[in-house]
Amino acid sequence: MPSLRRRLLIRMLLPVLALALLLGFAGALVIRDVVETTHDRLLDGSVLAIAERLTVEDGEVSVDLPRVALGMLESQAQDRIYYSVTYRGALVTGYRDLPAAVVDALVPGATAHRDGVVRGASVRIAAQARRVYGKPDPVLVQVAETREARQTLERRLLAGLAVAELGLLGLIGTLSWYSIDSGLRPLTRLSEAIGRRAVPGAISLQPLDVAGVPREAMAPVLALNTLLHRLEQSIAGERTFTSDASHQLRTPLAVLRMHVELLRRTAPGDPAHAAAIDDIDGAARRLERLLAQLIALARADDGSGSAPASAAITDLNDLAARVVTEQVPHALSRTTEIVLDRPDGAVPVVGDPFIVGEILTNLVDNAIRYNRIGGTTTVRVRRTGSGACAEVLDEGPGIPAGAREKVFERFYRVASRDGPEGSGLGLAIVRALSDRIGGAVTLDARPDGPGLVARVDFRVPWRLPAAPPPPGQPATG
Repeated sequence: MPSLRRRLLIRMLLPVLALALLLGFAGALVIRDVVETTHDRLLDGSVLAIAERLTVEDGEVSVDLPRVALGMLESQAQDRIYYSVTYRGALVTGYRDLPAAVVDALVPGATAHRDGVVRGASVRIAAQARRVYGKPDPVLVQVAETREARQTLERRLLAGLAVAELGLLGLIGTLSWYSIDSGLRPLTRLSEAIGRRAVPGAISLQPLDVAGVPREAMAPVLALNTLLHRLEQSIAGERTFTSDASHQLRTPLAVLRMHVELLRRTAPGDPAHAAAIDDIDGAARRLERLLAQLIALARADDGSGSAPASAAITDLNDLAARVVTEQVPHALSRTTEIVLDRPDGAVPVVGDPFIVGEILTNLVDNAIRYNRIGGTTTVRVRRTGSGACAEVLDEGPGIPAGAREKVFERFYRVASRDGPEGSGLGLAIVRALSDRIGGAVTLDARPDGPGLVARVDFRVPWRLPAAPPPPGQPATG
């Protein structure tokens, strides 16, 4: 598995390694220059010691070679020393196979350095042209030294530099590892806190403490806390839903059991027998309606949210007419009237026909159930400035303003002595389905009398084009 600690350590050490290589290269150049300069100065001292002893005797150049002139070049590396003193190309003293420098290219009294080869060995040569009283031309003095001592010293210094850099890299790596481990410790504690919430038998949905969380990890922690909160709400909702659903199902089932037992004790001609059959039929219908609403609510909760861009397009005008037609028998059974008020032409809205139909069906069914005897249920379809809407109006007792938001909760019902029986799921289904297709449902009192106005605003797929202007009249924007 990828390690964040290892990744951070590598990314920290890579620049340090590059810097170490750069410093090593620069240090090698400095070491080479220092070694060359130091040994060249010893060669200069040897050349100067020989040049100071140059004399002219009987018209010939002579030199009293001091022992210190070559002794100063002795080293543990046992370098070989070569020297020569020449005048006009003739050897005065020294080694003949030491290549002579070009005298004319030398500045008299100044020492020049060059590399060469003597007897197959690489040497460093120092040369000086010295003028001697009694001779018109300068005398050439040369001293050469093999490079063993230089190379040995250079290797030792480079080895020391490499050891120092490796030790520094190791120290930086160790300190970086502990620094990164200390810096990532809040994430370790956070991981342990998350792990403790998943222990079997002790699952906790409490939000994580954000007091010690670093800023870089705050976003996922807040997202996890939000997820835990929603999960806790979902579980609580499921528990409440299961409890309320079981309670709602228990009532009609108890009625069915009681009247089945009554049927067993009564004869077919007994009036109680017929009443029991009617009650069984009513309980079965209530149970059927409750199960249908539970299924509709489960479908609404499945993937609830805004509809995707590829959602179906539905004609709200046509669908409202179908729902009203289907609800006519229900309205007649409740001794109420149902009226459809709609504009001409199609009213396209965004939403699946089944979902839009379920919304209208539940609103019209509620309006008919809670309407007064002899009242009128009105279904209106309207185009609005930003979309389209459907309104369902009844002439019943309405809903108090303080309860108009609570009625969208599952199994919530407004307390009423003589109200019809219900499960409290109709408006919850309407709200869930409206949210799923991006609609909005609102409840309000009727402005012209008692009753309730339930309104659902739908989204439209496009804006209808404006009517063309009359001939000869310019169009206005």
